[in-house]
Amino acid sequence: MEKDILVLQETDLFRNLSIEQIKTVLGICRKVKFSEHEIIMKEGDVGDSLYIILEGTVEVIKSLVISDLGEDDYREALKNKVFTKIDEKSHAVFGEIALLEECKRTATIRAVTDCIFYEIKKDDFLRLMETDSISGCKILLNLARVVSARLRKADEDTIKLTTVLSIVLRESPS
Repeated sequence: MEKDILVLQETDLFRNLSIEQIKTVLGICRKVKFSEHEIIMKEGDVGDSLYIILEGTVEVIKSLVISDLGEDDYREALKNKVFTKIDEKSHAVFGEIALLEECKRTATIRAVTDCIFYEIKKDDFLRLMETDSISGCKILLNLARVVSARLRKADEDTIKLTTVLSIVLRESPS
């Protein structure tokens, strides 16, 4: 249990929580395993949980194709669109938006290696917020920080892509 407490303490989502509060959070965590190459979540599916990496490496894959494709075409479209890889050293959390609202997953997450995660379901998180509002507020504030940081990065990436596109269009022969 001590190792699990340390992992959660080093996760941005649980920053500033006491050991007792982290033990409460551990009460709603469920360990789940995924095998190498297994899809953990699929872009476009509706999610109801977040994951915290305990062991292993995952890759974040984003489809750049907007149209409806058959399953084989979809797999092919995703094949070379790996945006990043994340491992347990980063104490990363993904799927966090599912705790805030019912919406489609924004990326596909695939196990690069055999992986172990903590999974937190939305309903369990909401119950925790009702029964321990102080912990719930701290986690919600941290969740807002995580989402805000990702939004800022997405804005920066959009500006970079827009700049490159405008340069390419300006330099291309008409």
